[in-house]
Amino acid sequence: MKKFFKLLFTVTLTLTIIGMSANLCLAQSLRGGDSKDVITVKTAQESLEIKDAIGESDTPYTLGINDVIGIEVRNQPEFTGEFIVGPDGNIQYSYIGDIKAEGLTKYQLKDTITKELERYVRGAEITVSILAYRSKFVYMLGELYGPGKYPMKGDKVDLREAIFAANLPTRAAALRRVYVVTPSEDKPKLKKIDIYKLLYEGRLKWNIELAPGDVVVVPSTVPSEINRALTNLLSQFSQAANTYGLYKVINE
Repeated sequence: MKKFFKLLFTVTLTLTIIGMSANLCLAQSLRGGDSKDVITVKTAQESLEIKDAIGESDTPYTLGINDVIGIEVRNQPEFTGEFIVGPDGNIQYSYIGDIKAEGLTKYQLKDTITKELERYVRGAEITVSILAYRSKFVYMLGELYGPGKYPMKGDKVDLREAIFAANLPTRAAALRRVYVVTPSEDKPKLKKIDIYKLLYEGRLKWNIELAPGDVVVVPSTVPSEINRALTNLLSQFSQAANTYGLYKVINE
C-alpha cells in the first residue's frame, strides 16, 4: 500500500508540475516571448461569452459589419425598420436597394439616406440609431470576475472602463503586470500596464485607450498559481486515496 501511494504521489506531482510549467510558458510569452504564442492566446478566446456593450453611446462610432441599425422615417412606415450591416458593408434598404454603411457614423448614414429618399418623400424626418453593437470587440481574459468578449459602443474605450465592465480583478490577480495585446499577423504589440496604480492611486497615465480586437490579459500572482497547484495536487491525491479505500472495502 505504501508503494502504491508513493507512486500515486509521484505521478500526481509530475502532472501538476507540468501544468505549472505550461502556465509559466504562457506568462513568459506575454512578457516578450514568441509572438505566435500571443496570437494563439487571442485566437483561443474567440468563443468567449459575449457581454453587454461598454462605452458611452454618444462617443464617435463608425458602423461595421453585423451592426444592427434602426431607421425611422416619420409617418412613413414603409421606409422604417431594422437593418443589419451585411458582409459587403451595405444595408438593404426598402425601395432604394443597397446603401453603404460600413465606415460611416450614424449621422453620415442619415445624410445619405435623406438624399436617397428625396425621390420618394419630400422633407423626410429621419432618425438613425444603433440597436446592437456587433462589429467591434475587446477581449477581457484572466483573473477577472467577469471575463468575456465585450462589444464596444465607440471606436475606442478606455482600459479603466473595460476593467469595471469586467467586474474588476479577482484577489489572485497580478495587478502590476497586466498586459494589453494588439494582435497582428506580423508582429503583435504588447504593452505592460500597472492597473494597481490606475485603480487605487488614480494615475491616469495607465488608463490607455483600447482599440477593436485588443486583448487584456490579467495574470495570476505566483503565490496564487502555487496555491492552485497544491490544491489540485491534494485534491487528486485525496480522490485516489478514497478510491483505493473503496476498492479495498469491496474486495475484503
